[in-house]
Amino acid sequence: MHVVLLCPPKVFASALTGVIDIFNVANQVMGRQFFTWKIAALSSELQVASSQGLTIHCDATLTELRGYDVIVWVGAQYSGPDTLWEQCRQVTQALNGLDNTLNGCRYHLAGCCGVAYLAATGLLNEHRVTASWWLAPFFAKYFPHIDFKADEIVFRSDNVYTAGAAHSYLHLILTFISDMAGKEVAEQIASWLAIPQKSANQNQFIRLSVLLDHADEQVRAVQSLIEEKLNETLSLKRLAGAVYMSERSLIRRFKQHVGMTPMDYVRLVRLEKSKHLLASSTLSQEQIAYKVGYQDPQALAKQFKKHFQTSMKAFRE
Repeated sequence: MHVVLLCPPKVFASALTGVIDIFNVANQVMGRQFFTWKIAALSSELQVASSQGLTIHCDATLTELRGYDVIVWVGAQYSGPDTLWEQCRQVTQALNGLDNTLNGCRYHLAGCCGVAYLAATGLLNEHRVTASWWLAPFFAKYFPHIDFKADEIVFRSDNVYTAGAAHSYLHLILTFISDMAGKEVAEQIASWLAIPQKSANQNQFIRLSVLLDHADEQVRAVQSLIEEKLNETLSLKRLAGAVYMSERSLIRRFKQHVGMTPMDYVRLVRLEKSKHLLASSTLSQEQIAYKVGYQDPQALAKQFKKHFQTSMKAFRE
């Protein structure tokens, strides 16, 4: 199976080399050259500087390669939404005229910012995808037509595989290998490389401070209200009314700037506050539940375990 690793400027080096390491170990486990690969540059310059200044020597440009089965869209280091959008534009310009070639490729694998590059080509328009959780606002703004689910670590939609941030590449490639060469091969690779078991979702990695980094003052006002009145009933009607906005408009603007609905954000803040109180106080689970706005402590316990993949009791211990 012939693989092309697309290497953009300022590539995240560990993602690129990590993919190669896994394919190499896969061949060793199977005892044959099941996977072959080439590193492809987007321009005629075959030496690409990584995000940390390492020089990556590419084998060829994508236009020079033929007969490949897989393209792995490796991302560059994230430097903000404006920079990422410009990188998307640069990628699409570099791939201009290759529509038939890209469409003819059987499998597309992308992680982190690489998912945005792939989205910019239009190849994701009919697919449900995931990427890093902090890219949800970016996709809501630039690719609102794409079915984006930020909670998944790895997601397959037909022959498109997408994944979250840098080290999600490990599970992205393992999932692909499992489908192509069998689950047993993938398990042996994970054992040899000591790759930990995949988390059920990205929720445990979300940081509220990142979700405040936007310029919409009304949305930020609602976020502040949620923090201040967390133990009260926070309906969508109340939140929208606080900033003299329709419920529909508030949902739209929350998705655009925060990457989720207002009520999903309320739930997230309550769960994060619960985690903080478990770690920093001696309050009982019942007391914590009431303090963060849950009238039913069991409902909080159930949501906590689903979100953080551990029980409240186990987390405190």
